[in-house]
Amino acid sequence: MWIAGVNRRIGKGALFVLGALLLVSLSGLAGTPAVANAQSVDAARAAYESGDYDQTVSILRNVLSNGKKNTDAHYLLGLALKRQGHLDEAYSEFLISVDQQKKNHDARFELSLQEIRTGRFEDAQKTIEEGLKRTKDKDARFFYAQGQLAIAQEDLPSAMVLFTRAQSIDPGNPLYVRGLGDVYEAQNVWALAISNYRQALAMEPDSPDAAMIHYRIGQLHFKARQWNESYAAFQQSTKLDPNLEDAWYQQGYIQFIATRYPLVVEPLEKYVALDQTNAEAYFMLAESLNKTQRIKMAVPHYMKTIELDPGRVEAYLPMGDGLVADGRYMEAVDAYKEAVTQNADSAELHFSLGWVQTQPEVGQYDEGIVNLKKSIELDGSSEKPYIQLALVYFDQEKYEEAIPVLEEAIKVNPTDQNPYAYYGRSYIAQGQYAQAVTAVKAVLEPAIQAVEDERTRITLSNVYYNLGREIYGASREAERDQRPAIYAASLDMYRAKVAHDSMDYFAFLNMGITGLVAQEGSVARDALLQALDLRTVEAEEDPTTILQPLKYLGTAYLILEDYGNARKTFQRVLEIDPTDHEAYYRLGFDRVLNKDYGGAVPLLRKAVELKPDQASYHLLLAQAYTNSQQLALAIRHYRECLNLDPNNGTAREQLNSVQAIYEQLQGD
Repeated sequence: MWIAGVNRRIGKGALFVLGALLLVSLSGLAGTPAVANAQSVDAARAAYESGDYDQTVSILRNVLSNGKKNTDAHYLLGLALKRQGHLDEAYSEFLISVDQQKKNHDARFELSLQEIRTGRFEDAQKTIEEGLKRTKDKDARFFYAQGQLAIAQEDLPSAMVLFTRAQSIDPGNPLYVRGLGDVYEAQNVWALAISNYRQALAMEPDSPDAAMIHYRIGQLHFKARQWNESYAAFQQSTKLDPNLEDAWYQQGYIQFIATRYPLVVEPLEKYVALDQTNAEAYFMLAESLNKTQRIKMAVPHYMKTIELDPGRVEAYLPMGDGLVADGRYMEAVDAYKEAVTQNADSAELHFSLGWVQTQPEVGQYDEGIVNLKKSIELDGSSEKPYIQLALVYFDQEKYEEAIPVLEEAIKVNPTDQNPYAYYGRSYIAQGQYAQAVTAVKAVLEPAIQAVEDERTRITLSNVYYNLGREIYGASREAERDQRPAIYAASLDMYRAKVAHDSMDYFAFLNMGITGLVAQEGSVARDALLQALDLRTVEAEEDPTTILQPLKYLGTAYLILEDYGNARKTFQRVLEIDPTDHEAYYRLGFDRVLNKDYGGAVPLLRKAVELKPDQASYHLLLAQAYTNSQQLALAIRHYRECLNLDPNNGTAREQLNSVQAIYEQLQGD
């Protein structure tokens, strides 16, 4: 089983001897340092034991700068350099230390491990034999080193014997328990290897090599496809040593292949802070940020991926998407273009490039159209390029060209509401309101009938509702003589909506409002009654929820000259809200229509009291006063109406007439 990241730093042979590279106790340093340097070496040793390897190296290089022999300083410097990962330099220091003092068995042991690491097996054998000879086979470390050499040479039975012998000499030393674990690992007996490593940790919980041992355990669990255990071991290793690059990488990698993207980000951020050369790590980090809705944050990591690996095609598309999300459109164009250059047959890349080119911020419409058409040519199974191409035609007011493109989009995905909406708008934009209804129903009805899912059916029927509102909105800019046809088309859209969704309150409400404006009293009445029925439950808890449809219903009754129901409806409004000025106005209007001017006056006075800045209220009150022979009061409200609406010709004409009569009566 390949372990992500291992091959970047750990060679095949060295994989089995990592245990040998872990530090042994500092006790028994050979040789006696010169008196002049004793304090400095002691300070370096203290720095080393506290984990400050930079300080250790600095002190010892200063000690050794005088060129004098100092076997202890060279040995300690080798240990610190090894801890920093400078293994070749460490090897040189151990070699010097042994040359200066043949009895420095600590340095000789470390030297043998470095010779094994670098594949100098003959040199390692000689170093080990010399160590055994000088210690009369009593230093278990050299049997351990010989066992590591046997592993490197794939002589696993001998390795097992040698580690067992080392353990028999020094049974309390966890190093030799780890050595047996190394043999089990080389034999692919991962459970026993893990057991030995954990036993070694239990024997020396505060081992300076604890982080590396947890890392090894993580690797073995990974090989055994025990992802959770592997992840936990790698986590423990970085908790103990935050500079263990590959342990961070493995944590991110495990969560990435498990698609637990939120858990990928932190370990890979830690990893790339330590190693800026791994394109795969940057890509996984970027993808994880992207998958967790942080695409803007992903962009720099996609960029770094491409910087390290320009051929990583799959990084260009999301990088471009992130640049678009960040409003960096021109940079996105460059990213997509580079991706298209490397993968000219990708429909998705052509679509993305075409999309950003046809944004107003870029304005490369001709090139964008070419790329959108190319996307369709390569893969016509997505409606997105069709819709974007249609939108470009919309911007260019080429509505007739948009229509066939949208028809194709509908064929590609008949359950997507967007193509139907744009299809209807292409007719609306040309002022073809009735044709919009006919065309949309021709394609949308079969789609709705074919859908079994209730939610999808309602979503598709919403196209009718939205287009009905858009058509109604177009009436505001239309000439008066064109409005009846617009209202009729809007009503047809609402009818189509409620035919498929009889529970849509707003569809019935808007249908009722449109019916009122179109003077279709019966249409408005029926729709508003249905809207009220749909609000029955809400009205029991909060009667104000039905005020709006109630007022519109009362107006519908007035249009139908059903004055009795109109009065009942507006009186019901006032029961719910005694301060509703419009209800007073409508009741007053009803009295005026029925020539009950005396009854109209108090109602209209109340409307004016509640809404004194409404010109139409003053006008109707003035007319009621006029017809009830209260001319002075009528003149006052005609004037108030004109103060609010100086261009009201009806008010001005009637004021002049009433004022003339009033002055004549005063003269008489």
